[in-house]
Amino acid sequence: MNALLAVLAFLLTALPIAAQTKILVAKNRTPIAFARDYPGGIAYPTICDEQERLYVKATGRGPGMVGPLFRVSARGVVEAEFDTTGALVNRYAARPDGGVIMVHSDGRTKFIDNFGPDGTRESSLPLERPPVPFWPSQLAVFRSGEILVSGMQIRTTYKASTAIFDSTGHLVKQLVLDGDAAIENAIAEDTDAQKRNSWAIDTSVAITGDDGLAYLMRATSPGLPVTVYAISPDGEVVHQIVVRAPSPKAGPNWGIRVGKNRLAVQFTQSCGGASSDSCRPQTYTVVDATTGKQLAVYEAAKEAEGTMACFVPNPDRFLIFSQNQHGLDIVEAEPK
Repeated sequence: MNALLAVLAFLLTALPIAAQTKILVAKNRTPIAFARDYPGGIAYPTICDEQERLYVKATGRGPGMVGPLFRVSARGVVEAEFDTTGALVNRYAARPDGGVIMVHSDGRTKFIDNFGPDGTRESSLPLERPPVPFWPSQLAVFRSGEILVSGMQIRTTYKASTAIFDSTGHLVKQLVLDGDAAIENAIAEDTDAQKRNSWAIDTSVAITGDDGLAYLMRATSPGLPVTVYAISPDGEVVHQIVVRAPSPKAGPNWGIRVGKNRLAVQFTQSCGGASSDSCRPQTYTVVDATTGKQLAVYEAAKEAEGTMACFVPNPDRFLIFSQNQHGLDIVEAEPK
């Protein structure tokens, strides 16, 4: 009997325990000092770098997402403005020095546009055509200079592709990720026209981690787990991290961040009206970036709702873009 109890005790301690949900509250709120008004709000995704500098595209009135990309300090000071005219889509990546890269196309060739830390355009590099052509829409820059590019295959609405290029635009490797086939099947079999239109691939994002790897998110639909691939500069998948959705209605919302071996994923769900204690629209799940073990789950109180700008781990705190009638604020949020 004692031996049986010992075995049961071991199994219970070995089972993963779901992290207790904590509430994120606003600690500080800082307005961003834009030189002019941007009534269109902001475009997604947003990113940040290891120095907690924030990158956000402010939009004005007009077709599409008209407006420049800014680098902003955590204190709301605009440090640089990047001209996004001619960008293929609103996708960009921060370089380690505070500059950015973007993608544009002349109809046949895709180009990487390099911008310096002060916002000036430095170069435009043609990308070598990969064996399986695709439209670039997710970007990340490795510390060593290589560039991860991912997106949809040309002439399809549901097939993903990913490639690594060196700093001159030469193809290093084209990748086939384990989860791409599952995404393709899920979208291809969905009769909802809007969901067929590449939601799973298009809302995926890529970021650069402080460990020198690039992190690429893949998701299918709300309620299902999110898969994040940690990829090396030579195109090897170092880790594959599966993050459970916090509820059946929650889907990833343009947000993954990684730091100090912690990965944060932002989820959003519809509450059918105003948020309340029984349903908060925004949730952040934090996991170990190597093992995928769940470390923390945070729900945002109303004053801390918005789009994730930065995640600063251990102790965990978040910088969040919050729009209001006066403009755009940076909210610093932490667990209550």
